[in-house]
Amino acid sequence: MIGFVDATAVTWALLAAAIGTLGYWAWSKLQPKYRKYNIPPFPIKRTFLLGHLPAWVKSDDLDNIKKFREKAGDIFSLDLAGNLVVVVSGYDAVKEVVVNRWVEAPDRSALPADYAIGESDLGILNVKGESWKKERGTMLAILRSFGRGENVLEEKIKEECDISMEEIAKFKGQPVDARHLFNAAISSVFCSVMVGKRFDHNDPHFGKIIEHFKYSLHNTPGFALNFIIDIAKHLPFDLFGFRAWMDSIFYTRTHFSVPYINEAKSRFAKGEASTSYVVSYLEKMRQEVAKKSRSALNEENLHATIRTLFGAGTDTVSTAIYWCVLLCLHHPEIQDKVCKEISERVGQNRPVTIHDRPSLPYLEAVIRETQRYASVVSIVGREVKNNFKLNNYTIPADSLVLLNFHSVHHDAKTWGDPEKFRPERFLDAKGNLIHQEELVPFGLGRRMCPGENFAKMELFIFMSSLFQRFRFEPENSSGELPSLRGCFSIVLSPESYKVRFIERSFL
Repeated sequence: MIGFVDATAVTWALLAAAIGTLGYWAWSKLQPKYRKYNIPPFPIKRTFLLGHLPAWVKSDDLDNIKKFREKAGDIFSLDLAGNLVVVVSGYDAVKEVVVNRWVEAPDRSALPADYAIGESDLGILNVKGESWKKERGTMLAILRSFGRGENVLEEKIKEECDISMEEIAKFKGQPVDARHLFNAAISSVFCSVMVGKRFDHNDPHFGKIIEHFKYSLHNTPGFALNFIIDIAKHLPFDLFGFRAWMDSIFYTRTHFSVPYINEAKSRFAKGEASTSYVVSYLEKMRQEVAKKSRSALNEENLHATIRTLFGAGTDTVSTAIYWCVLLCLHHPEIQDKVCKEISERVGQNRPVTIHDRPSLPYLEAVIRETQRYASVVSIVGREVKNNFKLNNYTIPADSLVLLNFHSVHHDAKTWGDPEKFRPERFLDAKGNLIHQEELVPFGLGRRMCPGENFAKMELFIFMSSLFQRFRFEPENSSGELPSLRGCFSIVLSPESYKVRFIERSFL
């Protein structure tokens, strides 16, 4: 009997030890890997398993960052379901990550749409390492070639701009929400340059493509939900509207990038003359094959580049124009001053060209101040490859860094009165443009936007044409102006508003 009791006790003891060991193993697996490091502080207490995810999904990413920054400072951490995210604000800290810590955090974080469509490591924005260097070098070389000689880029932008001005004039001063018009115009420029085909603004097929692109961009889940996209897309129900959002992404790929790249390929195969990015890229691919070199240039990267840049590239420029018109509604004296500068230095008998840019410093200051105030690209992600130190904190490998560019453009220490729209901050006492290194609308470091010069050209030509021909007036004469509140998704855009474009008369 005693032996039986002893055997039972031993069995229970062994079972308890096994359960305890298993429990400890499970507990240790649930412990975040970052616990052994001196990471930046959390703004609030994290919950079990989900961390800060429940608090994060209550509002948009930018509002969350502002709120948490007030509690934890310029550098703080978030635990999003076990994944470490470090948010970095302020020019000095952001520059430290993207310039001085380039080796440790070299790659951009893919956008949610790229994860959803399986292109998180493809295209100019997402490709990594040597492949990225090859993709970027190829893009810059092609765009530079378009700017030589006849300047293909300027001609295509001017052509679309002229059409857009006529479309605006058709409203005869009636109130209109110009968001779609600006987006259609910049999208058509993109199509003309990238795939060699421009679309009429009223083309229903083109309109539907833009509609799906806008839906996918402005309904993009926050960064926090990146971590559950792979799970959400396999669920039998539509979590957070993911299903409709992913349908829009696949629609644009199926009905835009795939068919028009194939059309360009067909023209290339036939040897037809065509000036487009796709044809130039295919020629670069052919040259790489002829040299028998191992190259990152391939059709997968081409498809991803065209899809992502059509959405992100066109939306950033058109949104900046939309912001500029809105800000000038609030500051009519500024638009009058720009028009006066154009009249005195260019005149009203010919359109402004890119060669007039040095003669129009106030216009350039207005564009720069719009970029600063709007901070259209407010947050950019970076993947951490190796541990590194930042302000005495350790940023562990495999974490995600969110760079808060909105904070850079709205820092009172730098700008003094960041919430005021004041173009004069970019001019000296003599009215000449001054360089302000904290203005970084296209990013910082090696992975800054490769289309910067293209985008600057679009902004200058479109805004100069609008100022030269029209005066922007509110929807009604009551004096009520549209809100300046921004709505954040992938980009920071204004709430929808209507404006009257009144044609200027010159005696």
